[in-house]
Amino acid sequence: MPTGTNTFVELRGERITLAELAKRTGINVATLRARIFIYGKTVEDAAAAPLRRKCSNGGRPTANVPRPVPNLKRHPSARAYSRWRLNGKVFERYFGKYGSPEANAAYRRFAADWLAGKYDVSPEMGMKNGGGLSVAYLAERWMAYVRDYYQKNGNPTSEVKTCLSAARLLNDERGAMLAADFAPADLRACREVLIGRGHSRTTVNAYVNRVVRMFAWGAGQSFVPANVHGALKLVEKLKPGRSVAPDLPRKRPATDSQIEATLPHLAPNDPKQQVVLTTMIRLQRLTGMRPGELCAMEAGDLERTADVWIYRVGKANKNLHRGKLQTYYLGPRAVALLTPYLAGATAGPLFPFDPNAYAQAVARASIKAGCKWTPHQLRHALATEVAEKFRSLDYAAAAIGDTKAVAEAVYVHIDPDEKAKIEIAKRMG
Repeated sequence: MPTGTNTFVELRGERITLAELAKRTGINVATLRARIFIYGKTVEDAAAAPLRRKCSNGGRPTANVPRPVPNLKRHPSARAYSRWRLNGKVFERYFGKYGSPEANAAYRRFAADWLAGKYDVSPEMGMKNGGGLSVAYLAERWMAYVRDYYQKNGNPTSEVKTCLSAARLLNDERGAMLAADFAPADLRACREVLIGRGHSRTTVNAYVNRVVRMFAWGAGQSFVPANVHGALKLVEKLKPGRSVAPDLPRKRPATDSQIEATLPHLAPNDPKQQVVLTTMIRLQRLTGMRPGELCAMEAGDLERTADVWIYRVGKANKNLHRGKLQTYYLGPRAVALLTPYLAGATAGPLFPFDPNAYAQAVARASIKAGCKWTPHQLRHALATEVAEKFRSLDYAAAAIGDTKAVAEAVYVHIDPDEKAKIEIAKRMG
């Protein structure tokens, strides 16, 4: 540790070392050094400011002496909580709305558990006795992991928002309880809250799935016992027709009449942008690519050696982390739409819109046209058209670069065998 004998300062015209200044003032060298060189105080102010005795007597609590129960505090979110530090980590417990009888009762239980030693360190387990981490703290640590893990090209993916919604639900409903005590009954209770808020069945299942994944991560980090996650996995998913949670209608394809009605309303005050947006919509309708893939298209991503061009999706590939390539094949009409944008094209996207701006422009224009739809419905439109024309889910899946199962479940809105079934009925029935 530096002693301050080689560092000189000037105090009221006198040049002295930090060590000498510390001896005169009774303030240690490290504090003086921080005040002067980190916080920018003058030497006179650094030497004159008294020590905060509250901080000078800190350090670890005396061994084998019970620590006092952390105080009940009011969080900026109006929730009651306690915070404490143990082994260099900060822990928090939330008890509900500050001042409410429920929060006061929860804090009394916490205080009793604290005095009973549930929050002491258990060296042989590597975690606190009784699973002392709260659900709120586990959710906080999990979200730190989620924000770091679910990124693409330096930007958070949509998974982060979904996980955050699930974490907020846990904080609100079970944040004060011990994570090790979180049982299937608690998970079902949280699920009922989501149903009561009017969420669809698929949304409820998605949030519950994230909660289970959070406890799986916690078990892997030795934050909670593995059997907690194992029990939560046994909670069944909500099934169609067997839950009060509503099933939302499937997203329908954008029809050609809706598309044509929307085009005149695109960027009405900017003819150049209107041309670009029209090109983007028509290109997406012909290829079925996702909005993000369209907006990220660069000249270098295109293979133009044959009549049919190939677009190999780069950074915008949704399944890149799975090692799956994404390619689209561009026919004559798509090639004709793209060609003007390739003349003198430099590095970077061919179209000056990110996915959000593109989606907002289409939404505004379609609302003005009285037929609201989104760019993603153009993908549905191509898959449905191909399935109907070729009477094949395999062809529909190939057209949009997805699996047959996904095409059937999400994108195709007809029965490819419907015409054959009608013909059979006419002849046989």
